[in-house]
Formats: sequence, structure tokens, C-alpha cells
Amino acid sequence: MNQNTVFLLLTAMAANFYRYIVALPLMAVLFGIKATDRVKSFLFRFIAVPAKWVRTARQYRLNIYSNKPYKLIWEHG
Repeated sequence: MNQNTVFLLLTAMAANFYRYIVALPLMAVLFGIKATDRVKSFLFRFIAVPAKWVRTARQYRLNIYSNKPYKLIWEHG
């Protein structure tokens, strides 16, 4: 019973997070994700991005290999 409750809570949190992210106007303009899109299209357009961790100057840096403006999201939160 406890496992079902935890799964229900995590699924509800993920659904709320997904709805919030998709409803942002920035997502429609820059990434082509509309509020009516399903999870699969969201994953392929926003989440599944080729990237690699690179060590430079004793620090780890994430190199994102995409033409989409992910820097705007990280700068403006």
C-alpha cells in the first residue's frame, strides 16, 4: 500500500511539473512545444539532447550539441 501511495505522489508531481513547463510561452516560441503536445513530443524536442560532460580547467562543463537556445533557459531560470 505504501508503494502505491509513493508512486501516486511522484506521478502527480511529474504531471504538474510537465504542465508548468509546457505552458511557458518560451517553450512554444523557441522549442516548438505547444500546451496540447503529448509527453513523447516533449521528450524528443526538449529532454533528449546530445550532450557530453567535458573537464576543462579543472572543472566539469556540459557541452550541449544542439542549435536550440538552451542557454536562455539556464540564464533566466
